[in-house]
Amino acid sequence: MSQEMHSQAQIAAVARTREDVMINDHLIVRHKAAVRLTHWMVAIFFFLSLLTGLVLFTPYLYGLSGIFGGGAMARFLHPWVSLGFVIGVLFMFLSWRGRMRKEPGDEEWKKNIGAYMRYEVELAEVGKYNAGQKTFFRSVVLGAVALLLSGIVMWVPSSFPYFMRTIAYWLHEITFIAFVVGVIYHIYMSTTAMPGTLRAMTRGTVTKDWAKWHHPRWYREVTEDKK
Repeated sequence: MSQEMHSQAQIAAVARTREDVMINDHLIVRHKAAVRLTHWMVAIFFFLSLLTGLVLFTPYLYGLSGIFGGGAMARFLHPWVSLGFVIGVLFMFLSWRGRMRKEPGDEEWKKNIGAYMRYEVELAEVGKYNAGQKTFFRSVVLGAVALLLSGIVMWVPSSFPYFMRTIAYWLHEITFIAFVVGVIYHIYMSTTAMPGTLRAMTRGTVTKDWAKWHHPRWYREVTEDKK
Protein backbone atom coordinates (compact mmCIF):
# COMPACT_ATOMS: atom_id res chain seq x y z
CA MET A 1 0.00 0.00 0.00
CA SER A 2 1.42 3.39 -0.98
CA GLN A 3 1.94 6.14 1.60
CA GLU A 4 -0.93 8.19 0.09
CA MET A 5 -3.35 5.25 0.26
CA HIS A 6 -2.30 4.54 3.83
CA SER A 7 -2.92 8.19 4.75
CA GLN A 8 -6.37 8.07 3.13
CA ALA A 9 -7.20 4.92 5.07
CA GLN A 10 -6.19 6.60 8.34
CA ILE A 11 -8.36 9.62 7.53
CA ALA A 12 -11.32 7.36 6.74
CA ALA A 13 -10.84 5.47 10.00
CA VAL A 14 -10.87 8.68 12.04
CA ALA A 15 -13.93 9.98 10.16
CA ARG A 16 -15.79 6.77 10.98
CA THR A 17 -15.24 6.98 14.71
CA ARG A 18 -14.64 10.60 15.73
CA GLU A 19 -16.20 13.98 15.17
CA ASP A 20 -15.00 17.58 15.48
CA VAL A 21 -11.29 16.74 15.45
CA MET A 22 -8.37 17.79 13.27
CA ILE A 23 -6.86 14.94 11.28
CA ASN A 24 -3.92 16.86 9.85
CA ASP A 25 -2.98 20.39 8.79
CA HIS A 26 -5.66 20.44 6.10
CA LEU A 27 -8.70 18.39 7.17
CA ILE A 28 -11.21 18.44 10.03
CA VAL A 29 -13.72 15.69 10.78
CA ARG A 30 -17.21 17.19 10.65
CA HIS A 31 -19.50 14.14 10.61
CA LYS A 32 -18.68 10.64 11.78
CA ALA A 33 -20.04 7.60 9.95
CA ALA A 34 -23.19 7.16 12.08
CA VAL A 35 -24.33 10.72 11.32
CA ARG A 36 -23.65 10.34 7.60
CA LEU A 37 -25.45 7.01 7.50
CA THR A 38 -28.51 8.61 9.10
CA HIS A 39 -28.42 11.50 6.63
CA TRP A 40 -28.28 9.20 3.59
CA MET A 41 -30.94 6.93 5.05
CA VAL A 42 -33.25 9.95 5.26
CA ALA A 43 -32.29 11.01 1.72
CA ILE A 44 -32.89 7.57 0.17
CA PHE A 45 -36.26 7.07 1.83
CA PHE A 46 -37.26 10.63 0.95
CA PHE A 47 -36.66 10.08 -2.76
CA LEU A 48 -38.43 6.71 -2.67
CA SER A 49 -41.36 8.43 -0.97
CA LEU A 50 -41.20 11.23 -3.53
CA LEU A 51 -41.25 8.93 -6.56
CA THR A 52 -44.02 6.69 -5.26
CA GLY A 53 -45.95 9.74 -4.09
CA LEU A 54 -45.73 11.43 -7.49
CA VAL A 55 -47.43 8.39 -9.01
CA LEU A 56 -50.38 8.99 -6.67
CA PHE A 57 -50.20 12.79 -6.85
CA THR A 58 -51.09 13.27 -10.53
CA PRO A 59 -51.98 11.00 -13.47
CA TYR A 60 -49.48 12.91 -15.61
CA LEU A 61 -46.66 11.22 -13.69
CA TYR A 62 -48.19 7.77 -13.56
CA GLY A 63 -45.46 6.60 -15.92
CA LEU A 64 -43.08 6.62 -12.96
CA SER A 65 -44.96 3.63 -11.60
CA GLY A 66 -42.98 1.47 -14.03
CA ILE A 67 -39.94 1.90 -11.79
CA PHE A 68 -41.77 0.01 -9.06
CA GLY A 69 -43.59 -2.54 -11.18
CA GLY A 70 -46.89 -0.73 -11.64
CA GLY A 71 -49.32 1.59 -9.92
CA ALA A 72 -50.54 -0.97 -7.41
CA MET A 73 -47.01 -1.67 -6.19
CA ALA A 74 -46.21 2.05 -5.99
CA ARG A 75 -49.35 2.58 -3.92
CA PHE A 76 -48.39 -0.33 -1.66
CA LEU A 77 -44.81 0.86 -1.20
CA HIS A 78 -45.53 4.54 -0.59
CA PRO A 79 -46.67 4.37 3.06
CA TRP A 80 -43.91 1.96 3.99
CA VAL A 81 -41.01 3.87 2.46
CA SER A 82 -42.54 7.05 3.92
CA LEU A 83 -42.48 5.39 7.33
CA GLY A 84 -38.80 4.64 6.74
CA PHE A 85 -38.27 8.34 6.02
CA VAL A 86 -39.99 9.33 9.27
CA ILE A 87 -37.90 6.85 11.26
CA GLY A 88 -34.76 8.24 9.64
CA VAL A 89 -35.78 11.77 10.61
CA LEU A 90 -36.32 10.56 14.17
CA PHE A 91 -32.77 9.21 14.30
CA MET A 92 -31.51 12.46 12.78
CA PHE A 93 -33.38 14.46 15.41
CA LEU A 94 -31.89 12.38 18.23
CA SER A 95 -28.38 12.77 16.76
CA TRP A 96 -28.46 16.52 16.08
CA ARG A 97 -30.95 18.08 18.49
CA GLY A 98 -28.22 19.23 20.87
CA ARG A 99 -26.34 21.02 18.08
CA MET A 100 -29.46 22.73 16.77
CA ARG A 101 -30.18 24.90 19.80
CA LYS A 102 -30.26 28.65 19.43
CA GLU A 103 -26.90 30.41 19.87
CA PRO A 104 -25.73 34.06 19.79
CA GLY A 105 -24.08 33.54 16.39
CA ASP A 106 -27.47 32.75 14.85
CA GLU A 107 -28.58 36.38 14.99
CA GLU A 108 -25.33 37.51 13.37
CA TRP A 109 -25.94 35.06 10.52
CA LYS A 110 -29.54 36.21 9.99
CA LYS A 111 -28.55 39.89 9.87
CA ASN A 112 -25.77 39.29 7.34
CA ILE A 113 -27.16 36.44 5.26
CA GLY A 114 -26.95 38.38 1.98
CA ALA A 115 -23.32 39.37 2.42
CA TYR A 116 -22.47 35.86 3.60
CA MET A 117 -24.05 34.27 0.53
CA ARG A 118 -22.00 36.62 -1.68
CA TYR A 119 -18.83 35.65 0.19
CA GLU A 120 -18.35 39.26 1.30
CA VAL A 121 -18.17 38.81 5.05
CA GLU A 122 -16.92 36.21 7.53
CA LEU A 123 -19.33 35.76 10.44
CA ALA A 124 -17.03 35.22 13.39
CA GLU A 125 -19.53 33.77 15.89
CA VAL A 126 -21.19 31.13 13.72
CA GLY A 127 -20.75 27.70 15.29
CA LYS A 128 -20.89 24.23 13.77
CA TYR A 129 -24.33 24.91 12.27
CA ASN A 130 -25.62 28.29 11.15
CA ALA A 131 -29.15 29.62 11.62
CA GLY A 132 -30.17 28.56 8.12
CA GLN A 133 -29.15 24.96 8.72
CA LYS A 134 -30.97 24.95 12.05
CA THR A 135 -34.12 26.32 10.42
CA PHE A 136 -33.94 23.64 7.73
CA PHE A 137 -33.45 20.95 10.39
CA ARG A 138 -36.50 22.09 12.36
CA SER A 139 -38.54 22.35 9.16
CA VAL A 140 -37.65 18.77 8.20
CA VAL A 141 -38.63 17.47 11.64
CA LEU A 142 -41.93 19.37 11.68
CA GLY A 143 -42.62 18.40 8.08
CA ALA A 144 -42.02 14.73 8.86
CA VAL A 145 -44.50 14.95 11.74
CA ALA A 146 -47.07 16.60 9.44
CA LEU A 147 -46.59 13.92 6.77
CA LEU A 148 -46.84 11.15 9.37
CA LEU A 149 -50.05 12.41 10.98
CA SER A 150 -51.75 13.24 7.69
CA GLY A 151 -50.48 10.00 6.17
CA ILE A 152 -52.03 7.91 8.94
CA VAL A 153 -55.42 9.47 8.20
CA MET A 154 -54.97 8.81 4.47
CA TRP A 155 -53.79 5.24 5.10
CA VAL A 156 -56.95 4.26 6.98
CA PRO A 157 -59.46 6.95 5.89
CA SER A 158 -62.53 5.01 7.05
CA SER A 159 -61.36 5.41 10.65
CA PHE A 160 -61.59 9.21 10.56
CA PRO A 161 -64.40 11.72 9.94
CA TYR A 162 -64.72 13.60 6.64
CA PHE A 163 -63.33 16.92 7.91
CA MET A 164 -60.16 15.22 9.20
CA ARG A 165 -59.67 13.47 5.87
CA THR A 166 -60.00 16.80 4.05
CA ILE A 167 -57.48 18.49 6.34
CA ALA A 168 -55.13 15.51 6.02
CA TYR A 169 -55.15 15.58 2.21
CA TRP A 170 -54.44 19.32 2.08
CA LEU A 171 -51.74 19.12 4.77
CA HIS A 172 -50.05 16.18 3.06
CA GLU A 173 -49.92 17.86 -0.34
CA ILE A 174 -48.79 21.27 0.93
CA THR A 175 -46.07 19.69 3.07
CA PHE A 176 -45.02 17.48 0.15
CA ILE A 177 -44.59 20.51 -2.15
CA ALA A 178 -42.69 22.41 0.55
CA PHE A 179 -40.36 19.43 1.00
CA VAL A 180 -39.60 19.23 -2.73
CA VAL A 181 -38.74 22.94 -2.88
CA GLY A 182 -36.68 22.71 0.32
CA VAL A 183 -34.70 19.67 -0.79
CA ILE A 184 -33.89 21.23 -4.17
CA TYR A 185 -32.58 24.30 -2.35
CA HIS A 186 -30.67 22.10 0.10
CA ILE A 187 -28.93 20.28 -2.75
CA TYR A 188 -28.09 23.58 -4.45
CA MET A 189 -26.62 25.04 -1.26
CA SER A 190 -24.50 21.97 -0.51
CA THR A 191 -23.07 21.71 -4.03
CA THR A 192 -23.09 24.72 -6.36
CA ALA A 193 -23.53 27.56 -3.85
CA MET A 194 -20.98 26.31 -1.31
CA PRO A 195 -18.36 24.04 -2.87
CA GLY A 196 -16.73 21.68 -0.39
CA THR A 197 -19.89 21.20 1.67
CA LEU A 198 -20.96 17.88 0.17
CA ARG A 199 -17.75 16.12 1.14
CA ALA A 200 -18.79 16.50 4.80
CA MET A 201 -21.56 14.00 4.09
CA THR A 202 -19.56 11.74 1.79
CA ARG A 203 -16.07 11.61 3.30
CA GLY A 204 -16.96 13.03 6.69
CA THR A 205 -14.31 15.75 6.48
CA VAL A 206 -14.00 19.39 5.42
CA THR A 207 -10.97 21.53 4.72
CA LYS A 208 -9.71 23.99 7.30
CA ASP A 209 -10.31 26.87 4.88
CA TRP A 210 -13.94 25.81 4.42
CA ALA A 211 -14.49 25.54 8.17
CA LYS A 212 -12.78 28.86 8.88
CA TRP A 213 -15.01 30.72 6.41
CA HIS A 214 -18.40 29.07 6.94
CA HIS A 215 -18.21 28.17 10.67
CA PRO A 216 -15.46 30.29 12.27
CA ARG A 217 -16.35 29.71 15.93
CA TRP A 218 -16.54 25.96 15.38
CA TYR A 219 -13.18 26.14 13.57
CA ARG A 220 -11.62 27.95 16.53
CA GLU A 221 -13.08 25.43 18.98
CA VAL A 222 -11.65 22.51 17.03
CA THR A 223 -8.21 24.02 16.48
CA GLU A 224 -7.93 25.13 20.09
CA ASP A 225 -8.86 21.63 21.25
CA LYS A 226 -6.05 20.32 19.06
CA LYS A 227 -3.56 22.50 20.86
